[in-house]
Amino acid sequence: MNLKTVCAVVVTYNRCEYLLKLLYKLKCQSYNLNGILIFDNHSSDETEQKLINEGYCYKTKENNLSILKQDEMTYYYYRNSENSGGSGGFHDAMKIASSFGYDYLWCMDDDVCPDQYCLEKLMDHISEKVRICIPTRTDENYQDFAVTNVNMSNPFLYNIVSRKTMVYNNLIKGNTIKVVDMPFEGPLISNELIKEIGLPKAEFFIIFDDSEYAARANKNTEILYCKDAILHKQIIPSSSFKNVLMNWKNYYGYRNQIWFDRCYGENKFVKVIRPRLLFIDIVLRALIKRKYSNINVIKKAYKDGMSGKLGKLVEPGTVGKDIK
Repeated sequence: MNLKTVCAVVVTYNRCEYLLKLLYKLKCQSYNLNGILIFDNHSSDETEQKLINEGYCYKTKENNLSILKQDEMTYYYYRNSENSGGSGGFHDAMKIASSFGYDYLWCMDDDVCPDQYCLEKLMDHISEKVRICIPTRTDENYQDFAVTNVNMSNPFLYNIVSRKTMVYNNLIKGNTIKVVDMPFEGPLISNELIKEIGLPKAEFFIIFDDSEYAARANKNTEILYCKDAILHKQIIPSSSFKNVLMNWKNYYGYRNQIWFDRCYGENKFVKVIRPRLLFIDIVLRALIKRKYSNINVIKKAYKDGMSGKLGKLVEPGTVGKDIK
């Protein structure tokens, strides 16, 4: 008998095919879910109609909640009136779901695919001291890692990877390891913790909202990476970034990284010098590779990040030459 209630929180945007596969996997969990909230971030594909056809929701107005109960499961569907980005999506979705009163929220994007025992294994490791557990995403197509430390004292570690101490999944001994960072790809989060530390920062729009949320959470709880809780990725990210022209995603990544360093840096050198070194490095690389439009991206990201100017400031799809 399940003593703790869990609601899955899924943020989706134009990935109906992946979403339906995910929903099927959620229904098949060995630890029964009590609810599933589908937060539709203003999809322009057939997401809403497909969900209606499959019996997950009924037609409703934007910014209104559809609630359908089937046996012991409650399906919630919310269609946002605009695309608020991944950060805004998780902020709003978790705000809605936390009000339902479930003990835990299981948060994820629409392109993941949890193993049948994933939630059960996560619940096995939850305790009063550990109020966030995250699954492993390692499978035949992807090697996951656990971030055990983020250096916020050395100003010369301006590269986002160099500052992190990472332990790859195959090198982790035992089933769990304590971490300080996490992606929003399957974390199981105590609702009580959410009430204590608040919601993800919607102002980031995309990128870094998960790392910033982990930084806040670490002050109130331990976070465990659970090697025995398996969550597959339906979309494998590309590992090739050579000679790529920057775009709107790079802008948000660098802007939010600079803001993060300004907020969580342990000394003034990290808060001031680290962003400047990042700026100089990208400008020099752009000049050497003749990718001059990349300079536009880092100039605006640096200016906005240093001044704390967040929000949706660059439209999705915008390329570097059009970012001013």
